[in-house]
Order: sequence, then structure tokens, then C-alpha cells
Amino acid sequence: MRSLVLMIQFMTRYPIPIEIEFTADHFVRGMKWMPLVGLLAGLPGALAFALTDPFLGREVAALFSVIMLITVTGGLHLDGIADTADGLFSYRSRERMLEIMRDSTLGANGVIALVLTILLKFTLLAQIPGQGGLLAVLATPVLGRTALTWLSASARYAREVRGIGDYVNQTGLPQALGATAISLGLILPLLVIFGVRGALVPVVAMLLLLPSIAVTTLFAVYLKKRLGGITGDTIGASIELSEILSFFVILIVWKYLL
Repeated sequence: MRSLVLMIQFMTRYPIPIEIEFTADHFVRGMKWMPLVGLLAGLPGALAFALTDPFLGREVAALFSVIMLITVTGGLHLDGIADTADGLFSYRSRERMLEIMRDSTLGANGVIALVLTILLKFTLLAQIPGQGGLLAVLATPVLGRTALTWLSASARYAREVRGIGDYVNQTGLPQALGATAISLGLILPLLVIFGVRGALVPVVAMLLLLPSIAVTTLFAVYLKKRLGGITGDTIGASIELSEILSFFVILIVWKYLL
């Protein structure tokens, strides 16, 4: 339980007044709880969606939900995808790309990635029909945090530094599989609650989970070639990319399968 609380403190802005030592043991144990952290991160956005959608329309509900999803994490993962874009699209040497990603200055590529990420989430969410919209706000953070465990399990940390890099390097297949099992335990009931018919529930669950895991694993392979591994920024980027993909998959499923 302490590892779960640590991950909530680390990945969100929820004010939990409990001091827990940030150790490798707590971090690695906490990785399997990432999907639950994602669900907690999605709750304020889901509340905003549920309160505004019936009265102000889907576009306004989507806007407020995206704002809440950003607020609850303090924009941590958006910062990651912006820094990742600045580094990767500079097309410099590996060392220089890592330096650019560590620089707090935001470049043109980072701004473009930031704007496109928010715009894509808003646009996709606003187009998801019926109950699928509310489900998406709850499910996509779960899928995004599940994806980051597969990224961490698929590549070592790119920088030779003590601390977080050592902890990430201790994350492997057991943590990723544990997170996936917890993710299924959250996604399956959500699909039932939001009206997916019995026989389709496992099919839709796989359609949500597998593309996210596959894309994240391929992203890890790409990062190993370009950067020599992953960084904190690319972990944030993997969450954002997985969430965008998950919004898209939910849109397709709700429009054409259900």
C-alpha cells in the first residue's frame, strides 16, 4: 500500500500528507499500481465531463475534461512529450539530444507537440458518441499508465545516473504483466458499466490494451536506437501517445463496433 501511495504522490498532484521514502523497492513495487493511479487521475476529468455534458454539450465537456486531466498531473507528462519532441526532432547526436531534452527551454518542436497533443485529445473526445465519452475519460489514463510500465520493461535508462534511472532499470516483465492484470481488472468492469454487451467485453478490452502496449513497446525500440534508452521525458511521452491512441480506438469502437 505504501508503494501505491508513493506512486500517487509521484504521478499526480493529489495532496496526500504521508511521508514515504522514495526507494527502489517502493518504486518497483509501485509500478504495478500504475493503472490504478491512472484511474484516480481520470476521476476529476470524468466528474467534469458528467456535470457539463448534459447541459453544455459534448465539446464543452471534452474541453473541461482535458483541462482536468492536465491539472491533476500538473502537466507532468505534457512536459515529457514536449521535451522528447525537442530532442528527437533536433536530429543531433545522441548526447546532444539528451542535453536538449534536459534543457528547460521549450523549442518549436516541443510547442508543436504540446499543442497537437491537447488538440488531438479534445477533438477525439468530443467526437466519441454516447457513454463512450465518459468511459474514455476514465479508461485512457489507465491505459496510458499501463503503457509506461511496458516502456520501462522494454528498455534501460539512457543516462548513466543514480536514482530514478536505477529504479527504472529494475522494472521488468513481472511489473508490466502485473500492471496489465490490474488494468484488465479496471477496464472490464468499466466496459460493463458503460453498456458494452457481454460477449464483446473481452474483445473491446483487448482492442484497448493491445494497441497501446504494442505502440509503446515499438516506441521503446525506437528510443534505444536514437537515444540508447529511455528517459523520464520519454516515459511521459509514452503516456501521452498511449492516451491519444486510446481515445482514437474508443472512438472507432463506439462508432462502428457497438
